[in-house]
Amino acid sequence: MSEVISGIPLTERLLADYALRREALHSDNPMVQAWRDKAAEAFRKNGFPARKDEEYRYIPFDKFLRDLSHPLSGPEKKHPLNTSALIDPEAPLIVLRNGYFSPSDSRIEGLEKGLHIQSLQEAISSKNTTALAHLSGISDVESDPLLSLNSALFQDGVFIHIAKGAQLSKAIQIFQHFEADEPTLIQPRVLVVAEENSEANLIHLADNDQSTAAFLNCAIEVCVLKSARITLSQVFNQPGLSATQHTEAQVHRDAVFSHYSFSLQGKLLRNTLNVVLGESHCEAHLYGFYHPSKDQLFDSHTLVDHRMPHCQSNELYKGVVSDNGTAVFNGKVYVRQDAQKTNAYQSNKNILMSEEATVNTKPQLEIYADDVKCSHGSSTGVIDPEQLFYLRSRGITTQKAKSLLLQAYAGEILEQVPTEHLRLALTDILHARFSI
Repeated sequence: MSEVISGIPLTERLLADYALRREALHSDNPMVQAWRDKAAEAFRKNGFPARKDEEYRYIPFDKFLRDLSHPLSGPEKKHPLNTSALIDPEAPLIVLRNGYFSPSDSRIEGLEKGLHIQSLQEAISSKNTTALAHLSGISDVESDPLLSLNSALFQDGVFIHIAKGAQLSKAIQIFQHFEADEPTLIQPRVLVVAEENSEANLIHLADNDQSTAAFLNCAIEVCVLKSARITLSQVFNQPGLSATQHTEAQVHRDAVFSHYSFSLQGKLLRNTLNVVLGESHCEAHLYGFYHPSKDQLFDSHTLVDHRMPHCQSNELYKGVVSDNGTAVFNGKVYVRQDAQKTNAYQSNKNILMSEEATVNTKPQLEIYADDVKCSHGSSTGVIDPEQLFYLRSRGITTQKAKSLLLQAYAGEILEQVPTEHLRLALTDILHARFSI
C-alpha cells in the first residue's frame, strides 16, 4: 500500500524523514544506529500492511492514513492536561504529550524505592546500560512493518526500571495525551525492565477529551526477569483516534506476566500482543474486552510462544459488537518441541447486538510437543433469549435486562483486573455504555 500525499507515497515520505533525522537519532551510539537502520530497511522492504497480508487482511490502512502529515518534531502544549476518571490521583503518573515524555505534567516525585522513571530519549543519550541492553533485545524489528516503523522513527517515550526485589504497592500509570492542528503520525515507545523478584502493576491509558485526528503507532516492550511478577493493563477510550499498539513481553524463569486489554472507543484500533515464555516454570495470563460500535474496527492479535517446558498460559478475550462495528480476534498458542509439560488454555467469546455487526475470529493452536495439555475455543452469538426471558418475566424492561446481562458478561473480565480504582472506573464506563 502506497497512499499518496502531496504527490509522494507515504512510505517514501517517512523513509525520507528518517534519512533527514538519522544523524539526530542518537548517531553517537553505533548499536542504536545500526538497530534503527535495520528497522528502516525492513520498513522500506515491506511498507505498510495491505489487505493481501494475512495478519492485516481486515484493516484498510489507506483509509486511515490518507491525510497524515509529517511526524511531530516536538511535544506541543496548547491545552492543559485533562486527566481521565480512569487515572488514580494517588498513584504515580507518567504523561506522554504526542509521544514525548512530559515531566511537568507527570507526577513522579517521591517514587517508591526501586522505581526509576526516565525519558527514553534521555536514557539512550546518557548511555543507560540497562535501557540499551534491552531496547534491541526484546522485539524483532523485522517481524512487523508497523513495529519496524516505530523502531526507526520514534523520538521519545519512557523507560521504566524496577530494581531487583522491589515490591511496588502503587500502580504506575502511563497516560497518552494528544493534540495537533492536523492529522499527525505519533510514535511513542515504552520500555519496561523488571529485575529479579520484583513486582509491579502498570496501566497504559489513551483516553482524553481531544478529538485529534491523529494516528498512534505505539510500541511497548516488557522484560520480566527471574521470579518477577508484572501486570500490564491497557485501556483505549479515544473516539477520534486511530491506533496500532504493539506489545512484546519476554518472560523468564519462574516469572509471571499478566495482561489486560480494554478496547472501548476509537476509529481503528489494532492491538498486537506477543508473549514469549522463554524459560521454564513461567506463566502468562491474558484477558481482553472490546466493544466496537458504529463504524469502528477493533483488531486483537495475540501470540503466546511456549519455548521451554513446565510453563502455562491462560487467555480469555470477550467482545460485544454493536451497530455496524467490526471486531477481529486472531490468537495463536505456539508450543515448540522442547516445551513439554505445557498447559495452555485459550477462549474467545462474542455477542452481536445487531444484524450489521461483524466478528472475524480465529483461535489457533500450533503444537510440536507431545506431552501437553492445550485447548482452545470460540463462540459467537446473540444475547441468550432464555436469560432475557427470565429477567423480562420478573418485570424488568428489555433494555434494562440486556444491560444487566452485558454487564455480567463483561464482569468475567473486569473482576480479574487487580487495580481497584481501574476496575471500578471501567465498570462505570461499561455500565453507562450498556445502559444506552
